[in-house]
Amino acid sequence: MARLGAGTRKRADGTLEKRFTVDGKRYSIYAKTSKELAQKEQEIRKKIEAGIYTDNRNLTLDKYFEEWLTGKRNGTKGNTLKTYKSYYYKHVSPQIGGRKVQQIERREILALRKDIAGHLSVSTCNTVLKMLKVVLNDAVQYTVISKSPADGIKALKDTDTKAAETYHRALTEQEQKDFMQEMAKDYYYEFVSLLLCTGMRSGEAAALTWDDIDYKQNVIHITKTASFNEDGTATIGSPKSEAGKRDIPLNDTIKDILLRQRKKQGSIVQIENRVFTAVYGGIVHNHAVNRAISDALARLEEQGRPIQHFTAHALRDTFATRYIEQGGNPQTLKTILGHNSLAMTMDLYSHVLPNTKQKEMDNLKIVL
Repeated sequence: MARLGAGTRKRADGTLEKRFTVDGKRYSIYAKTSKELAQKEQEIRKKIEAGIYTDNRNLTLDKYFEEWLTGKRNGTKGNTLKTYKSYYYKHVSPQIGGRKVQQIERREILALRKDIAGHLSVSTCNTVLKMLKVVLNDAVQYTVISKSPADGIKALKDTDTKAAETYHRALTEQEQKDFMQEMAKDYYYEFVSLLLCTGMRSGEAAALTWDDIDYKQNVIHITKTASFNEDGTATIGSPKSEAGKRDIPLNDTIKDILLRQRKKQGSIVQIENRVFTAVYGGIVHNHAVNRAISDALARLEEQGRPIQHFTAHALRDTFATRYIEQGGNPQTLKTILGHNSLAMTMDLYSHVLPNTKQKEMDNLKIVL
């Protein structure tokens, strides 16, 4: 085994500890490897020199969260970082962000969970708690604290109805008809139409280029998705999973949508060759599409034809529901939607099957 450097020792748990002194004050740092230890020492020395270093005893949760987030930036998508920040600064920081990490007690985590459970869904509450546990476990790993005060605190039991019956809402056929008639007045009509007729995610449609439209093989190649960085700027990356990379067959309706979009673009030259662009150029943002949907719903309400509010994701659910209602195979639907498993598809859309089962049984002919 390689010899450890001066001031470095291996702890009982295998972690390396190094102690060093700056201006007569002693500091301790911890890491898993010598390389990581050297990097941390260099970072801390720079912070000490700049007068911005906070030792573990005085480190607040807000300050540690900033350090944790910095460490995540290399391997985490910007949109995920943005979500972490939103959850933390909205729900965690106001209550315990100013507390010193070493002084946070279990009862404070329980109180936080109780408070946010009063105004958040069970799912969101558990996501916030899970993120906080990860942050505190990281603090244990780097020996900021010896044990996480969140250890053993269980997630809230989700007694809500299944996803298929809640936020995975599909429009009824009449709602779909009324909505699309009203949406036809909007700039994003073709974008919304494609979501409805293919089951694509909004980010996938926003990332489409004309090269992805393969008329020879009669498919749309889904190979990328649009997401947004921590600062809100758009970026194009890989789909959320390998199953997300897929081909969606074209039909006459989809071809008509694409033809209308081509004509709408006219002779405008695009360097990126995108199928869809935002009103003033650039990548289509999901927020803009949801605003357009909300505007259409507001106009329908004024006309006395109200529809319960929904977002762009409901168009994906509506596609899947129509697909199953009209006799589509769930296994095929799984591949069109880019789900990892059939179980995921069935869990979301099982509520549609009783009707299709009855129709299929009525059509079944067995000679006795």
